[in-house]
Amino acid sequence: MVHYAYVKNINDNSTYRYVITFADYAIADEWWRAVSTSSVVSFSDSVRRVNSQFYTHDVRQANAANSLTTTGVATQFLGKVFFTLMNDLGGRGLSIIPSSSGCMDNISGKSFFIRSKASPYEYWYCPLSSNGNTPNSVYVSRTERTRFRVSISDKDSAGMVMIGSDDIVITLTTVDLSVHVTDNSQVMLSNAPRLGLKFSDLLNKFAVGPTLCMDNQSSDMRQLFYADDGEEWELA
Repeated sequence: MVHYAYVKNINDNSTYRYVITFADYAIADEWWRAVSTSSVVSFSDSVRRVNSQFYTHDVRQANAANSLTTTGVATQFLGKVFFTLMNDLGGRGLSIIPSSSGCMDNISGKSFFIRSKASPYEYWYCPLSSNGNTPNSVYVSRTERTRFRVSISDKDSAGMVMIGSDDIVITLTTVDLSVHVTDNSQVMLSNAPRLGLKFSDLLNKFAVGPTLCMDNQSSDMRQLFYADDGEEWELA
């Protein structure tokens, strides 16, 4: 779905204000990664991300709109992003962009719930056993949820916006255990995280099994599996 954001000139309140249109929310984060890590320091030093729908730029150094045409910045997004110059002040109207309230700031190192995008009432869940220890399996539940910390594997990445190509680690916030995958594709918790797990894997690499039964009673918990044709999950 198309994603929108504002960008404002940090030097005044009337000039070089744009609406940015991204092909989707993931493209917005990828564009920001390209700009913020660019070797063209006039862009990486002056364009700032306030949140997923608000940026600033210092046009005395670089105009964010030119990131799409300046070599070494973000030219690969020319067909996926465009900038529309907004009206100035002085009685003319303000262009109001649609709200993207469902978009989460996917910041490395923060804690999140992980839920189904198709059925947003279904969450990843790790129940505690009676002795207070966390069991090995990760489940999906409609009535319970567990908070996880999602981080880029690179230890110097805290605070960065995560994008699909990032290697990530998913850990519990309460116990030093990480998401791992067994030989039969079950999603488990382990002292050693799964290597090679990508942030984009949340889009199509996790699926749920059949409903579990306990003492002949149907439980809403279902085992989580790592699969080639999985479901789409999101951070919340």
